[in-house]
Amino acid sequence: MNLNEIFQSIQEFDLNAVVSEISGNGHVLTGTEITVLAVTAVSGLLLCLLGLKIIRIWAALMGLALGFAGVCTAAAAAGLDGTVALIGGLAAGIILAALGAVLYRAGVFVVVFFSAGFFCIQVISPENQAMLAVCLVIALVAAILSVKFLVIITILATSVCGGAACGTAVSFLLSVNNGLIRLLLCVVISVAGVLVQLLLESKKQKRKNLEKAAEIREESSTANEVERARAVMEDIDK
Repeated sequence: MNLNEIFQSIQEFDLNAVVSEISGNGHVLTGTEITVLAVTAVSGLLLCLLGLKIIRIWAALMGLALGFAGVCTAAAAAGLDGTVALIGGLAAGIILAALGAVLYRAGVFVVVFFSAGFFCIQVISPENQAMLAVCLVIALVAAILSVKFLVIITILATSVCGGAACGTAVSFLLSVNNGLIRLLLCVVISVAGVLVQLLLESKKQKRKNLEKAAEIREESSTANEVERARAVMEDIDK
């Protein structure tokens, strides 16, 4: 298979169609589908529980995906050759991944945009460009808000996105066809993710405060020692 054929396969891939097929009554999961669902469940759980903790790793992975998908989509719209589109997409993905991993706030922006956008697309299932634009606008707003409210927005975005992905994948693996049960599973995992991430962030802030307090005590102790030494020298001079 050459690069043009690979590019065409990517263009023709329909995630909603795949999900609909898997969720259909009587569908028997293939080995490939089980593997993909298991990887999705584990990845979603890690994103849900450790979204903020390992934000740079997520930023690199999601930056790669966003850069690749964005350039490939633009190239397809412009009618460019598949080889050019794939090479350009890979280059853009690597650049965005590097920026997301190195620049902390840029990484947060990428992760929140990807998480919020992916969640909106899965919930809304846009059938036209207008609805897709709405999803992207919501994702952009969430990403912009993350610049100001970094911790809480990042935790919410990664927990909800990861919980939805994990819960959906697990329900498919367990052959749960009841939509209410699937929704409840996603909600429970998402809430657990929010609580775990808040706990981890609380411990991180507590550790920072203790380190800062120790640093202040050390500086104060050093200043007192200097002051006592100065007093001794003044007594000697007298």
